[in-house]
Amino acid sequence: PVQRFLHLTTANGLTAVTCVLGLLCKQSQAEDLPIRLAHPVPYQVIQRIGFDPATAMTAAPGSAAYGAAEVVVSGTLPEGTRRPHLLQYRVVTADGGELTVVDWALVILGSTELTDLDFRFTVTVPAGGWYRFEVRSADGVNNQHAVGSVEPFGVGEVFLVAGQSYATNTNDERMQVADKAGRVVAYDKSRSTWAVANDPQPAPDGSDGGSIWPPLGDALLDKLHVPIGFANVAVGGTSSVQWMPGGELHQGLIAGGKSPGRFRAVLWQQGESDVISKTPIETYIANLKSIRKAAVRAWGFEPVWLAAKSTLHPTVYNDPDGEGRIREAIERVSQLPGFGAGPDTDTLTGDSRGDATSRRHFSAIGQRRAAEMWQIVLLDRLWKTPTGIEAASFLLPDLHLLEPAWSSETVYRESAILRRSSANNHVAASLAFPPAEILSITAAGRQLLPLDVHAAHVSSDSTTIRFEHPEPIALIDDTDLFLPTDSPNSYKHRVGHPEQSLLYRPGRWFHDRNVEITYRRDLDHESDAFASPLHGSLPKTIAKLKSGEAVTLGISGDSISTGLDASAMTGAAPFQPGYPELVVAQLQVLSGSDITLKNRAVGGWSVTNGVADLDALLAEKPNLIIVAYGMNDVGRRDPKWFGEQTRTIIERVKAVDAETEILLVSPMLGNKEWIHTPREMFPLYRDELKALVAPGVALADVTAIWELLLRRKHDLDLTGNGLNHPNDFGHRLYAQAV
Repeated sequence: PVQRFLHLTTANGLTAVTCVLGLLCKQSQAEDLPIRLAHPVPYQVIQRIGFDPATAMTAAPGSAAYGAAEVVVSGTLPEGTRRPHLLQYRVVTADGGELTVVDWALVILGSTELTDLDFRFTVTVPAGGWYRFEVRSADGVNNQHAVGSVEPFGVGEVFLVAGQSYATNTNDERMQVADKAGRVVAYDKSRSTWAVANDPQPAPDGSDGGSIWPPLGDALLDKLHVPIGFANVAVGGTSSVQWMPGGELHQGLIAGGKSPGRFRAVLWQQGESDVISKTPIETYIANLKSIRKAAVRAWGFEPVWLAAKSTLHPTVYNDPDGEGRIREAIERVSQLPGFGAGPDTDTLTGDSRGDATSRRHFSAIGQRRAAEMWQIVLLDRLWKTPTGIEAASFLLPDLHLLEPAWSSETVYRESAILRRSSANNHVAASLAFPPAEILSITAAGRQLLPLDVHAAHVSSDSTTIRFEHPEPIALIDDTDLFLPTDSPNSYKHRVGHPEQSLLYRPGRWFHDRNVEITYRRDLDHESDAFASPLHGSLPKTIAKLKSGEAVTLGISGDSISTGLDASAMTGAAPFQPGYPELVVAQLQVLSGSDITLKNRAVGGWSVTNGVADLDALLAEKPNLIIVAYGMNDVGRRDPKWFGEQTRTIIERVKAVDAETEILLVSPMLGNKEWIHTPREMFPLYRDELKALVAPGVALADVTAIWELLLRRKHDLDLTGNGLNHPNDFGHRLYAQAV
């Protein structure tokens, strides 16, 4: 009896057999039943992540540097088929060349949301396109086969267009997409469809002239080599106040942003109606801040909002003072967090403008020039590695910061290295909890892995995954964990072995060797008892966040709090920042508060440095201070001293302003084999912090989280440098606790 078929190969192990127990070996085309795919849809572009501009400049299109997307696949199996279903999918180019992008792979049935005949699962697809997605199934009972496909779809860059007539179809010439494959597309919200973005654009105002978006899309496609998508919700003749929360236009803005799932930026081209209505500068700024804040909370992430200077309407008015007022407002808006400067299309005059009889904005040459100006702005941003809170917020939908790994049924993207044992030559990865079902295994950089999770062996009572043919990323041999003193890429010395050093590789070395595993926990067979890692409360901070008040967050800490070795700091995809930026990004989306981050953490600092720097930190007038030390202090082996130093920080903060609250963060566990991070000291240092919890002083016990996960995992599974810094998953654990 077969519970699950894992793989078939030829005797020499080289050629994979795509027939699975005969169930997917089609006997004839006549027997195939149709599978209806609901998502993706034809001509859809899905926003990529993990784009590495520094590498992509010299890399071939389609390579890992171009990024990828997690594509949601949903559909319905044909009537009359029975379960259990075997599902396979593949992705090929849609140009008739049959170039395989993702070869036939089995869908883990446990990872699907299956209701009757409906299914839904997620597939990692590299940036590019057009592609064709194919799916096939067999029911395992009467050997009925079903097939389905959708084409074309792509993975690239998506933009939300909003504003008034400059952003719609109110220009002289109806532009056509020049790309022969039509890889510049527009979303039609009224029909829920995508199509080639030939003018007029499917904007909700019904305008029927020309726009600037087809030539912009062609220009971006030419430079980026990925499909381009626009979702246009602009409405001509609208002022900023008409886009405010609660109104019909704002609802359309939210719906337009949700339709693509994720997008790179809001392209805001608006201002003429505010010139006419003589909107004051401060009012215009306040309006745009309110519009953006409400939209961000609805979208769940913060795309950058690029505001163009579009105030001229020479066939309607000549108001230099009014135009100057709104131009200044847009200039000031573009300097605010979350905003950026779009092009100054007011500089397009003369032959760039339609004549007095057209009542349109740009002539054909003006449309192309405006597109060129947008191209310059967008490429200037896209050809730079994302950083800070903007980078953190762009990734929020993938990070699951509100579903802590230690308490959620599903563990998302838990990191693990692939270790090869010298004793039996097995390659294995360790999980923190017994899995009920492995849902996905990807590289930490989000690139697609040539790894079939069905070739991974794991039993319900085990947390070790053994791989038969592990070649997705480099392995780490157990023989390389401890090296002779002064060996390259090592740090001395090992506990009890002064002649040995430990494997030490700051930067992206460990990141490039991490897989990230998403799985459902087997709670029925889990024996771990774990108290909450959270102690105390922060009522004043919580009250400010709930009311949407501005909050200043100060951080006093060591290198972990600077973000080392998160992928954003090492120049590796997906460019995830460290935990401080993750916390700010998530809190801003949750609360709508403007959170100012004042991070004074410095690599190598001890808690004594935090005491010495406290006056400088207090000068920033923080409402909440995160105090995160210990990693560089445990080697002193003096918990009492550590507690006294921390108490000094608390007392001095409260003496300056009793309203300021403090969140203590105990450190992750350093490598247990390293002499400078004695494992037995970490809980003692943590207990000193726990004793300091009081009204307005709370503790996030990250030490306890590491203790829990390392019951089954290896130290190197959670580290970014091999010794004492968290990797991307580790920074997410910090952020989840905070």
